Amino acid sequence: MANNNILRLHRKLFFPLVGLLWLIIGITITYFVIHEKQRLKYNLENRLVNVNNTVIEAYEKGADMQKTVDFIQLFTGNTTLDPLRITVYDNKGVMIADNPEATILVYDAAGNMLPEFKRLGGGGANASVSDLSIDGNKLMVSTKRSADGQVRSFAALPYKGEVIDFLSIDPMVWIVVIILGILSSALAYWGVRVVCKNVYALRNLAQAISTDQLPDDADTWEFSDDELGDVSRKLLTLYRDKIHAEREKMHHERQIGMNVSHELNTPVGIIKGYLDTVLADENMPDELKRKFLMRAQQNTDRLANLVSDVSMVMRLQEGGAIECGNLDFHNMTAQLAEDIAQGHIADNMTFICDIPEDCRVKGHESLLNNALLNLIYNAAQYSGGTRMSLRWTGENEGMHRFEFVDDGCGVDDVHLARLFDLFYRVDTGRARKNGGAGLGLPLVHRIITAMGGDITVENAPGGGLRFTFTLPAA
Repeated sequence: MANNNILRLHRKLFFPLVGLLWLIIGITITYFVIHEKQRLKYNLENRLVNVNNTVIEAYEKGADMQKTVDFIQLFTGNTTLDPLRITVYDNKGVMIADNPEATILVYDAAGNMLPEFKRLGGGGANASVSDLSIDGNKLMVSTKRSADGQVRSFAALPYKGEVIDFLSIDPMVWIVVIILGILSSALAYWGVRVVCKNVYALRNLAQAISTDQLPDDADTWEFSDDELGDVSRKLLTLYRDKIHAEREKMHHERQIGMNVSHELNTPVGIIKGYLDTVLADENMPDELKRKFLMRAQQNTDRLANLVSDVSMVMRLQEGGAIECGNLDFHNMTAQLAEDIAQGHIADNMTFICDIPEDCRVKGHESLLNNALLNLIYNAAQYSGGTRMSLRWTGENEGMHRFEFVDDGCGVDDVHLARLFDLFYRVDTGRARKNGGAGLGLPLVHRIITAMGGDITVENAPGGGLRFTFTLPAA
């Protein structure tokens, strides 16, 4: 079926195009032939006119008419004007000079001019030329009357022999026409083939898109070096990128699902273990039972926080709308510093906040607080340092820039590029012991970017991690 469609497309494009080219060539050659024949005929007519002019001039000079006719016959022998017929009559219809081999009979036996010659005209001083049919023979006839009206010269050429050859078109013209037609057909075939090649490639691409599968030989598809070929290449590239992105997304989502399942199973297993132990031993001491239930409660809180964090990450990952307002970042961070001091959130680390009083940003207050708290929790639990700070470093092109730095041990450079990846832990054992699920820093990254900012991380020169992030100025 595909081959039939290909042949049908070839025919639909090739035959009309070839027909149009042949039509153009035919019209052009027809015009040329007609124009050339008219030119050649006009040339002969001028020669006949010149013959009559010569005869009349000789009469007006008093020359012998017969000698003049004989001289012209001799001069035009073996030329295009051969066989030329010349006959001269006076005003009474009497022949005064003639070519005996081919007399032009203008008058009948009664001395009346034949009807064919009456239509010829030529009664004035100017010569006239016309085609006449006499006794079944077609002639080109020219006539001219002398100024005094006493003499009238007739010159004629029959359409045969040299005249026909002269008026004929060179056979080479038809050979040229055939060659042009063949070349045009070949060029048309080549052009159709180039166009169809791109169309076939686009068809293959469309079939691949419809089945959502890109053939293994897609890289071998050839496209022409023109606009249509460029479009085909771009479509193929876009589709390949789309397939690659979808596969990466599926792989990423599958990995997230596995990690979420793993992270959820850990606290769930611990909770189940403690509860099963308590239920199985009715004689368990109250103190031990309370201890087990408190451990189960801690893991329940951990599970609730994990579900909340995963939900927020997924919402931000999917580009959920965030309503951003005008925030006084100085007051917000000052309140956060007070909460940290009162709630001992930073453990034994000192938190220093240095934000200008006039610093206002666009953002979501609770999400921004969440992001800052995650940075603080991360430093308090994993840095091993004694001091952390948040400070404003400047404003550029409508964006405030901030730095969050701790004086801890930092991380190996190999881990820096993946700190914002979901469920990634630098020290898996210690992170799991401290309740870390690898969601804090990814959540920070997604909150900052969702509010129109950017965040990067690097090892600080003096030790510890330095997070640099931006927020839109209000």
